[in-house]
Amino acid sequence: MLVLGAASWNRMIHVETLPQGASATIFDARETQGAGSTGVGKAMGLAALGYQPTLHCALGRDDHGAQVIAACAGRGISLIVDEHDAATPHHLNIMDQLGGRYSLFLSNGAPDPPINEPRIAEQIAAADTIFLSLCASSKKILHLLEGARAEILLDLHDYDGANPWYEDFIACADVIQLSDVAVADPGAVARRLLSGRAHQVVVTKAGKGAEIVTADTSIDVPPCPADMVDSNGAGDAFSVALWHAQRTGQSGLDAGGFAAAAAACAIESADLFPVNVSAADIAGRVRAHPQDHSTGTASR
Repeated sequence: MLVLGAASWNRMIHVETLPQGASATIFDARETQGAGSTGVGKAMGLAALGYQPTLHCALGRDDHGAQVIAACAGRGISLIVDEHDAATPHHLNIMDQLGGRYSLFLSNGAPDPPINEPRIAEQIAAADTIFLSLCASSKKILHLLEGARAEILLDLHDYDGANPWYEDFIACADVIQLSDVAVADPGAVARRLLSGRAHQVVVTKAGKGAEIVTADTSIDVPPCPADMVDSNGAGDAFSVALWHAQRTGQSGLDAGGFAAAAAACAIESADLFPVNVSAADIAGRVRAHPQDHSTGTASR
């Protein structure tokens, strides 16, 4: 399993409700810190599901970069790091109790990081599955994906359906996931994405669940109830868990239910993916709450 970017060091400030523009004093905030961004989240999820992922990322030669490396090593994630002289990406996320978030990028990392292409090309050639992230280090090596034998899964996050910067990523992908937060008509965007290389598009809808769309079928997946701790990592958990469920023979609502349960586990943890949760634990959660996953619908 190869994960291409992204990685950062994150600070999370948890508040009851997000600031609404007026000056205010918030007394009950709390702070956590940890390795973040979608590449780290997916690699942690894959490791928890029993895989041995390799994560490629670009990091600065600084304390935050060292902290990211240490956090990944602690989860059994193999790292291929291209170091640069800019600061490691550093994000400040202000989170509310309903999963709302403001993300402030305190440092963005190198806009054009140096990449050891022969080293990562060897990994791409050997990979069976590649999780592709939106970041500068991945953008620089998209040409290396041409002709790759791996299945390529792309997470577009809050793609608006129109920004041309994403198109080179989209052209590489067999499976695409995106949030509905920035698109007026997710169904139309999914159909357009399916007109290219992708054979499956997943639209996540936060507390409303998700939709799995192929050329033949649309499956509405209900959410799995969870006690909100930190919404960071929920989309990454859904992505890798859905891939795992489909890879191991589950289909339709069963695979979607497993993915929704994995996202619920992520939401209930301060980590991007909880340390002590396994595939068996996620399956047990689905069995314990069958009514939560029986209301989804499939249509042709």
